[in-house]
Amino acid sequence: MTEPRQTNAFNPIILLIALIMAALCTPSAASPPPSPATTLIPPSHPNIRYTGRFDTQDPKNIRFDWPGNMIEARFSGTSCALRIRGDGGRYDITVNDSTFVMRFDTLERVHQLVSDLDDSSMHNLRIFKRFEGLREQIAIIKGFYVDEGQAFHPLPNPRPARRIELIGGSNLLGFGVEAKDIRCDTPAVHSNAALAFGFIAARTLGAEAHMAAMTGKGLVRNWRSPFITALRPFGPHYTRTVKSDSTSRWDFGSWTPHVVVTNFGTNDFSTHPYPPKEVYIAQYRNFLDEIRARYPGVQIVCVASSREPVRAYIRELVEREQEEGNTKIHFYTYAPVPRRLCGCDWHPNVEAQAGIGAELVEIIRPLLEGID
Repeated sequence: MTEPRQTNAFNPIILLIALIMAALCTPSAASPPPSPATTLIPPSHPNIRYTGRFDTQDPKNIRFDWPGNMIEARFSGTSCALRIRGDGGRYDITVNDSTFVMRFDTLERVHQLVSDLDDSSMHNLRIFKRFEGLREQIAIIKGFYVDEGQAFHPLPNPRPARRIELIGGSNLLGFGVEAKDIRCDTPAVHSNAALAFGFIAARTLGAEAHMAAMTGKGLVRNWRSPFITALRPFGPHYTRTVKSDSTSRWDFGSWTPHVVVTNFGTNDFSTHPYPPKEVYIAQYRNFLDEIRARYPGVQIVCVASSREPVRAYIRELVEREQEEGNTKIHFYTYAPVPRRLCGCDWHPNVEAQAGIGAELVEIIRPLLEGID
């Protein structure tokens, strides 16, 4: 029998696929600087203000992935660009008084943030991470570009003296807040933590806010889990600088809040089987003990929606703590949100979040008295 004749010819389809894969994987796919006439500002520049959890161990590659993180800078010249390997998430970009949305994909690129500005004025830049990025993706800031000979300058205002940490799930993240109806195919497009009640309360009270919140995660059980407990609930992520990196560790001594707002329960009790009452309360109290160990003397506000049995369980938890002599724990629950005030998947919309935020302000305000 004659063996089939071998050939060295390439299959053109396989060759095309190989070329495409090589182009996607090579570092040279990164965008070049906007033009030769630019000045590179490294991400570790002292005039850049980072608010939230950022991994700054490598000064040339600053990593982050928690929603609500914010970057601020003040620059001279007519333009500003950002080199970043994104996480697929959307960001509010504010330059002076104008805000627009940009999406940073998972390739390293240079994104032109703004151009054609008045070169006789200083310009304020703010980048706010609206929501979560693609699963397990981490954003890496590589640097900024301004006009040749221009620079980043000190921000005009100091950091706020008041500090609030926001911990919880999708309601704190402003899930679907900008949607016009409960049905939406792309909730990430309509989500914005800046419009959720936690950040609303912080802005109203003149406080700096850090957020550690994730969609779908509970303290005992995750969204629609088939089991009473979850293998990977929220708790372990709370200790991380970068939530998608299990090796990263947040330095809790680097930023200490005066008030912590927690908002859990919707995911734990999303569907049956519900976790037993005592299991849930015990786990929640353990998490509160961890917070107090990190921040001795901190005020804690436990927020609950109208959903039962979540509201009853959290109310009972707070009452038990108060009966034991803990005067620095507080309970707040908001009324049922009607359908006309719901965004994606029954989450509060802009109007509903604003109302909840206004009520939360009145709970927190006396806890911040004397802190200015």
